[in-house]
Amino acid sequence: MTENFDYKPDLSLYKSEEGYKKMMSWYERVCDEITVDHKSIFADTRFGKTHIIEAGDKNQKPVLLIPGVAGCAPLWRHQINAFSEHFRVLAIDIVGQPGKSAPNPPSVFNDDYTDWLEDIIQSLDLQKPHIVGVSTGGTTAMDMAIRKSELIDKTVMCGPTGLARARLPFRQWLLTARKKDTDVLSDDLTASSFSKPRSGETFGSFDRQLARGMALGTRHYRVDKSLGIYNEKTSRVDIIKALKVIGKFFFSVDKNRLKSFKNKGLLIFGEFEVLYNPWKISKRLQKLIPSLQIEIVKDAGHAAIYDQPEAVNKLVLEFLRKG
Repeated sequence: MTENFDYKPDLSLYKSEEGYKKMMSWYERVCDEITVDHKSIFADTRFGKTHIIEAGDKNQKPVLLIPGVAGCAPLWRHQINAFSEHFRVLAIDIVGQPGKSAPNPPSVFNDDYTDWLEDIIQSLDLQKPHIVGVSTGGTTAMDMAIRKSELIDKTVMCGPTGLARARLPFRQWLLTARKKDTDVLSDDLTASSFSKPRSGETFGSFDRQLARGMALGTRHYRVDKSLGIYNEKTSRVDIIKALKVIGKFFFSVDKNRLKSFKNKGLLIFGEFEVLYNPWKISKRLQKLIPSLQIEIVKDAGHAAIYDQPEAVNKLVLEFLRKG
């Protein structure tokens, strides 16, 4: 672990220096919403330095917080504020994603993400931490409970991919891609609690900071490079690789693999989950993993833990603190 690492930004995964400055200005504004004492530390991993926001007593049980694609550590500000009273909280910037970690993305097609998380656990000398993940971060948490269960304790997954064949929101993707203005896109990605979306019909978040971060990432970050689908020789997205990534995230389901989930787990869906019908998938998963606790949260979308932090934080804390 390195506490006094001299962080120097690497702009290789940003579209421009101006875009980097806009994203990091937003990043620091979200950090300002962390109201408890915290600091930056860096863990050494095979993919480079991983930046982590640390809060809480070092002698308490550690909890790792993993964001999804294009997410970052400060988006967990509500959880950092709430969880640090009871745990040592470690909110992670994923390598190869926006934030302050090394711009060296792991592959989604092998064990890179669980190897990277194992490196963090070993670098920080953590003893069986709890893991909380959202979206693809929830998938990484799930993978840890399947592949490296002995390294972790309880697992919380919020809207993870890879649970069933997902319904792909191509219409939303196309409409989002057409919007050039970041402010317009940010508003479009914000769900209104007065005009509630139907399940599967919106990416809309009830968390304006998450929506803003998604908009900035769409406009200024090289998500294609971070997902390994950009072809440097042709200077274009490799369609074959892109389809493989979509297949991995949304169509790759191994029921026997899910049955091998070993740790105590909490699975959380928002009632407006975009990838699945939360009620149908909950019934299916309960048969595959009978010990799994499943909760569906009202007025929340894909990232329920960000959308409705008070309600979800209560569920998570109750789950993590009980014997």
